[in-house]
Amino acid sequence: MTLDSRLVLLFRPHCGLCTLYAFSPCMFTCALLPTDAGRETSSPETALSEKQAKKEKERLIKELQLITEERNDLRDRLRFLTERSMNNRPYFRPNPYYEDLERMEEAVMSILHNLEMENTEIHENNHKLKKEITFSRNLLSQLLMENTCRKKLVPLKQESKEVHLDCALNQKYLVDFNKKDKDQQRPDPASSGLRKCKRAGIGHTPVRELPEE
Repeated sequence: MTLDSRLVLLFRPHCGLCTLYAFSPCMFTCALLPTDAGRETSSPETALSEKQAKKEKERLIKELQLITEERNDLRDRLRFLTERSMNNRPYFRPNPYYEDLERMEEAVMSILHNLEMENTEIHENNHKLKKEITFSRNLLSQLLMENTCRKKLVPLKQESKEVHLDCALNQKYLVDFNKKDKDQQRPDPASSGLRKCKRAGIGHTPVRELPEE
């Protein structure tokens, strides 16, 4: 007797009882049920009626079916958790919305990947901009410093020109002064010859008086 593709039931009478065998891909269960022969030989107090036996058999069959379904579901969940894929489940019943969810997941993951790439690119560009800003600030401060130095250098150059001019004038004044001093110290030839004659006793002749006529 086959009730489900995953459950096979066999009945085997033995010693007044019927043995119920339940087979499934990963489970085997057996139960003892009373039969008519067993009921006839047993005492009226302990024997079950045919109706009660039938009900008990149906109850056990339902329990076996529920246990088998629960076991299969737990096995599928365990496989899903270990393999991380619902498509590999042997008795997976596809959800009509599952494919849509998979497509949405792929789209979201693609968008997330693109956003991560854009974020990385923006971070690199931001790093480059920070370097350029730092370089520009350093260059600007250097230019301002050079401009300040040039402004300070203009009066210094003017003072240097004035100092050079004063030095040239002083040098010219010294040259003229030295030349004038040399001219003053040079002796006169006429006065020097007169002085020599005086020293030798010559150079002074008495004036002769002419005779009167």
